[in-house]
Amino acid sequence: MNKEKKIEKHLKTKTITEEILEWSENFLEKPSDKLGGWSVCPYAKSARLKNQVKIVEVEQSKNFLTTIVKEARTIKKQNKKLIIVACDDFNIEANELGCYTDALNHTFVMDDVYLMAFHPEDDGEEVEFLEDNLETENDFYMVLIQPYNELEEASKTLHKKGYYDKWDKEYYQDTVIKRKTYRSIYHDGKKEKS
Repeated sequence: MNKEKKIEKHLKTKTITEEILEWSENFLEKPSDKLGGWSVCPYAKSARLKNQVKIVEVEQSKNFLTTIVKEARTIKKQNKKLIIVACDDFNIEANELGCYTDALNHTFVMDDVYLMAFHPEDDGEEVEFLEDNLETENDFYMVLIQPYNELEEASKTLHKKGYYDKWDKEYYQDTVIKRKTYRSIYHDGKKEKS
């Protein structure tokens, strides 16, 4: 890390971890009028309060993918519902991060682990219920790591209760439907292990 970056980091009052936790408590976990009273992430508060969320800050982008792989391999042993790997060293572009995540999902979904990337430079469309997102002091990108089948089952339950009814159709396609495309890989992995 260069000297200017170290000074800039030192001047910030919050860490990436603090900002992610604040974002969860003050945005993801709060009921949203735009979602008919649902919170953006209905399971976030419970997982946070049960200490089932882990946040890993990676200082250099050259270590980012290695850290993702390590955490994805061990999420079940760690008994976590969510591991967030975050980095503020912008040597990985949004499209590149998306490609890495898609490729890693082809391996990890078979082992019941799903990855989802978020990058501030992603030029995807604006989603209305995400517009009131919190501003952060730190700019960073992150990958969320979760148990795949558990995520799918929770999504089915939410679908039955009408959670997705107010979602933007394109965003639904880009998240929920995209995740479902990995089902055959997940089931192939289950066949291989039996």
